[in-house]
Amino acid sequence: MTKIKGFFLSEINSLKKELSPVEYASWWLLRAVQLFVLIRLIINDRTNQNVLLLSLNLLATFTVPLVRLLLFPKRIFTRLSFHVQTWLNIMVFLGSFLGQGMEWNHKVTSWDKFLHLMAGAVIVFIGNGVAGRGIREGDKVSPLFRTYASVGFSYIAIVVWEVFEFFADYYWPLSSNQAYNISPERDKFFFAIFGMGAQNENQWAVFDTNVDMLCAVVGVIPAAITLFMWLDKKEKKTRENKTTEAFVRQ
Repeated sequence: MTKIKGFFLSEINSLKKELSPVEYASWWLLRAVQLFVLIRLIINDRTNQNVLLLSLNLLATFTVPLVRLLLFPKRIFTRLSFHVQTWLNIMVFLGSFLGQGMEWNHKVTSWDKFLHLMAGAVIVFIGNGVAGRGIREGDKVSPLFRTYASVGFSYIAIVVWEVFEFFADYYWPLSSNQAYNISPERDKFFFAIFGMGAQNENQWAVFDTNVDMLCAVVGVIPAAITLFMWLDKKEKKTRENKTTEAFVRQ
């Protein structure tokens, strides 16, 4: 018990050091909001399926501390940056909390497609954080190669998520994925692209999966360009600093 307490105190200290004041405040605010909504749902109707969803969402917001505590190899996960958690928080809040927990997938026009667009972009930055922790000190990795790795990580995550959606829809009757709940009134984005191309409900799931992946790929492009420019600028600044230090020593 003392060891676990020490771990969490250490994690909070690391959190303060790594994150900016705005990120740190947002980190706790997201969890406080989710806890408040969850308690309200339990009081009103504890049998509501959203109670389970929001409980899982609240647990998901602690992803980085949990993997650092529970998973192996420790050499990689204990070095996982809390900045990765910031990007995960964005996806949990937009996708799980608002999309499923608050039912925006069904209430907001084409919210699901917006989420896949955002996911493609956000996971690129998560991939960069994961890749960065796998690089040993002294290793030379070009900004272009690191960007490729981050984009690859995003593409893998996109495919894995679509596979998960398929099995969730197939085996879980309460699944809220739009593939089997598409309507012309709500999903205007979907029908604007395909129109009468999806003429019966059996085709909608197939179209939905492909549109999801297309939206995610579109989101990857500006994120990859932004990431490369940032990494390239950071590398140039590091080289300039080293040159300046060498000059001062002389």
